[in-house]
Amino acid sequence: MIKFFRHIRQNLLSEGKTGKYLKYAIGEIILVMIGILLALQINNTNELRKQREEEAIILSGIQKDFIETRANILKTLTREEKVILNCRDLIDAIETQDYSINPDTIAFKINRGAFSWYRAEAVMGTYDALIGSGKTSFIQNQELLNALANFSSRYNAGFEDESKANDLFNLMMSASKEFLPPLSDLSTRRALGLKKKYSTNDKLLAVKQLYKNDTFLAYLIERTRWETIRSIHQKQLLHDLNKILYEFNFSELIPEKDLYKKHSGTFTNDKAYHKSIKFSYIDENLMLELPSGRIDNLVQIDSSNFHVINWNLKFKFNTDNRTDAKVLYQLNDSEPLVYKRIDD
Repeated sequence: MIKFFRHIRQNLLSEGKTGKYLKYAIGEIILVMIGILLALQINNTNELRKQREEEAIILSGIQKDFIETRANILKTLTREEKVILNCRDLIDAIETQDYSINPDTIAFKINRGAFSWYRAEAVMGTYDALIGSGKTSFIQNQELLNALANFSSRYNAGFEDESKANDLFNLMMSASKEFLPPLSDLSTRRALGLKKKYSTNDKLLAVKQLYKNDTFLAYLIERTRWETIRSIHQKQLLHDLNKILYEFNFSELIPEKDLYKKHSGTFTNDKAYHKSIKFSYIDENLMLELPSGRIDNLVQIDSSNFHVINWNLKFKFNTDNRTDAKVLYQLNDSEPLVYKRIDD
């Protein structure tokens, strides 16, 4: 082909047809440029197709990882909630010197409350690989990238002063040496193959020593506070994680744009301490407002269940019929209260 074009140029020059030669040369340049542009377009199209295919693989991995992470956090939240409630019950027992409680129940509260805690474990393999590869530009959804970055930042930071909670744990262990062996976890003792068997009297004596141990009580109260902070951090993690899964239209979550029309409004219960509670949609978040003026953020557990992030309060919405919408209000492990919508 090159020889063919060269032959044409040589004939035009030998015949003295300079004008035609120039026109031909320009035409040839244009054809070459068109060919180059077509080649670049094809190459760009192929590269873009490869990027979109890789993006789809990355997105699939991220979705799978964070669905698994969400299940982990929900399980951790449930366990951590039980830890806090067991700690609260143990504090009440010590402060009231309640000897009517079975020593085995006290032992359970110690081992599943005072000496337990659960860390939320995130599955970050796909996202970490994405950051490490420098291919974040492959992800077209900027909202998703922002949500991923926010979750990763909070998760890697941990909750405030986690070391304080760990120090208190160690101090509690030191303060429990006088009463812990008879009240230690039976399944753990069996797993360790320990031979010592403690009698009921041994356990009762241990409970008396526990009730007199003001140092342990002080550490327990403070550590329960820090475990509450850990729980708040886990709910904040879940809130950030939901922002990620909203971008995938995760079936267990209501899309943010639908939260306002589905759950906002004022609900009332004339017999409750808070006679009215209000839910509003602010900055793409469902918020709770109490008559006192306190406002707090809600985190979505599933299509109808929400937790208040900063305190142990739960809501379950029933909105099948807006005119008869109800919400169950539950503080800690108390019996839930029923509120009915009063505005429409």
